[in-house]
Amino acid sequence: MIEMTNISKVYQMGEKKVEALREVSMKIEPGEFIAIMGPSGSGKSTLLAIMGCLEIPTSGRYLFDKKEVSNLTDDELSLLRNEKIGFVFQAFHLLPRFSALENVELPLIYKKVAKDEREERARRCLEQVGLGDRIEHAPSELSGGEQQRVAIARALVNSPRLILADEPTGNLDSTSAQEVMDILSLLNQDKKIMIAVVTHNPLIAERVKKVYHLKDGQLVNEAK
Repeated sequence: MIEMTNISKVYQMGEKKVEALREVSMKIEPGEFIAIMGPSGSGKSTLLAIMGCLEIPTSGRYLFDKKEVSNLTDDELSLLRNEKIGFVFQAFHLLPRFSALENVELPLIYKKVAKDEREERARRCLEQVGLGDRIEHAPSELSGGEQQRVAIARALVNSPRLILADEPTGNLDSTSAQEVMDILSLLNQDKKIMIAVVTHNPLIAERVKKVYHLKDGQLVNEAK
């Protein structure tokens, strides 16, 4: 479970302080699928970065599986990210010279998982997202929707508790966007993975269980 209480984030920009988040509180239960919406500059990506332990809040309390994140060392944060959190980005972030299989294997290489095991786990994740017949293809040989499915498989390969997706359908046509949301919904239902999606698309937000709206760094309302 994720629990955030009065989370604020302030950046020092020269002599000016910028409040990216202001006392945001939310809770994500195991198996919950949420969306975070709001205009550009509302703090959505900052909130996602804090949820993913890429940023530490200036103030407030963040519990991940009952552990206070701000008390963790850099090594402990890195371990938490690698073992319990999967990331999916709008721009895919696939290595162009690597095959789909090799891209999905990358997190396991960092964990020094044996070659046979990481290939098997990567292959299984690609099959889960419907790309079992495309594992040897390079990103340039895949459509945008297929590349995003590779990115989802990469996020899955460490069996995360939480998947964070930042505008995962932003670069996709409507059909591919629906396919990606179908996959995320299925993973949420079957694997009970917590999923948080940042999106501007109200049609995507309709697919989730709960929607949080941010404005000027503040949580203004919660829907569903």
